[in-house]
Amino acid sequence: MRGPDRISELHDSILTHILSYLPTKEAVGTRILSKRWRNMWASVPVLDFGFADFTDDKYTVFKKLKCHVTFVSFVDSVLASRQVQQLDSFRLVWNFQDQPYSYLAKAVRRWIHHVVQQWPRVLSIYLEPHPTFQDVIVPDPTFTCSSLEELKLHINDSWHKTLNPALVTLPHLRKLNLGYFTIKPDFMDRLLLGSPSLEELELYACCLDISQISCGGLKSLVIDGCCHMTEIEVSIPSLQYLKFTVMSSQREGFVFTNMSSLVKASICLLDANALDVVICDSKAKILAGLLGVTTLDIVLYGSDAMDMLDFILKTCPYFENLKFMHFESFDGCMAECIDMIDHLVQHSPALEEFTFYRCQDDSNDVIELVDELREVMGKYGIARLVECHQGCIYGSPSELEELLDEYLNCFQSMEEEESTEEDEGEASSVDELDEGEEAEEHEGEASSADEVDEGGEEEDAEEEASSADEVDEGEVEEEDEGEASSAEEDDEEDEEEEDEADEYAGGAIKGVDGV
Repeated sequence: MRGPDRISELHDSILTHILSYLPTKEAVGTRILSKRWRNMWASVPVLDFGFADFTDDKYTVFKKLKCHVTFVSFVDSVLASRQVQQLDSFRLVWNFQDQPYSYLAKAVRRWIHHVVQQWPRVLSIYLEPHPTFQDVIVPDPTFTCSSLEELKLHINDSWHKTLNPALVTLPHLRKLNLGYFTIKPDFMDRLLLGSPSLEELELYACCLDISQISCGGLKSLVIDGCCHMTEIEVSIPSLQYLKFTVMSSQREGFVFTNMSSLVKASICLLDANALDVVICDSKAKILAGLLGVTTLDIVLYGSDAMDMLDFILKTCPYFENLKFMHFESFDGCMAECIDMIDHLVQHSPALEEFTFYRCQDDSNDVIELVDELREVMGKYGIARLVECHQGCIYGSPSELEELLDEYLNCFQSMEEEESTEEDEGEASSVDELDEGEEAEEHEGEASSADEVDEGGEEEDAEEEASSADEVDEGEVEEEDEGEASSAEEDDEEDEEEEDEADEYAGGAIKGVDGV
């Protein structure tokens, strides 16, 4: 028997909130459920359009154009049928590199113009248009939409179009992600001045024609896969997280100054070659501004990346605050890895955790690598190797099984050594406790004896004092009694004298009366 439809009994606000987590195509599809659901999708404040939802495994050359036409028609109809004016989020993902039809590019501009008029909070555009469409640019109203808090723009058309809006007014913008653009100094200045609330900035595969990045309130900066031919100075006192990629094509690097709040940094060295090792003086300046970080991630690619990093590290002083280190190397021999890690650990006195990932074809030396790393860790006071990952393992099943046995034996011996050290430490602690208890017992006995002696002395003193008090009290009482007796005798004598005086006085009076 069919049960009640409890979901449809929920309030409209709850249903629209549930639909906001679905792609728009699936949300619109719920209109066939019942009359209650027929127009529910039109009130959803989130729109998510992805061209991948309109293709399938049978996607052929003959169906390509039809799919794109269907996609454009669907987006137009949804935007025209919405029943609410306020839009919370809009996302568009569309790849039409193989379609040289200008009306597709015009559709994008039309949609963006329509969306920014509904004051969205989040706007995400990911496009891969045909290379001939140089008019696929971001409309200027995008940079004057005061309601935006997050803005993501990726237009990959191999042209690296220059962003140059006449005005940038984004007072509430907190996150900005730009991809495949040419960034000029004028735009960067207008962007940072017009976005006073900006906290996170990500630049992906951009051409940076700038010499400085300076922002007072920025907390996170990501520069990934960008190219630049001039040295870029980064001066951001409030920055807490930094991630950037150094490529072999970059003859000039970054100079980091005034980075007092930086906590975590991630560095990736790509496609390093012998020429980079020779001219990496500019790259040696990279780590000079990162010495205060507590977490450092380093990823190396290229045949000579290890030599270049080794040179860079040896030109830098100590990482006094570094506690967590993550290191990935995809090339280079084991000896180079160990030498570089030895130097890095030696210059990081506060290091607590070290994660090492090494990917190479020859996997048979991993046991020796683990032993070498453990020796390095122990030499500089690090308790144990926290993690060791080994990737790209090749070989037959029997060879892999043999390697797995070696892994297990190695780590089992490591655990046994650690347990032995722990047992020794516990035994030492027990001995210390026993010695401490014995010492406490001796001290307790001595203290008891002293207390007994002190108690006896105190009792004797009290008895002597009591006897003295009794003697004194007796003497005082005797003196008081003597004084009282003397006083009584004196009083009796005085009374007798008074009586005698009275008798004499009476006789004298009688004598006078007789005369």
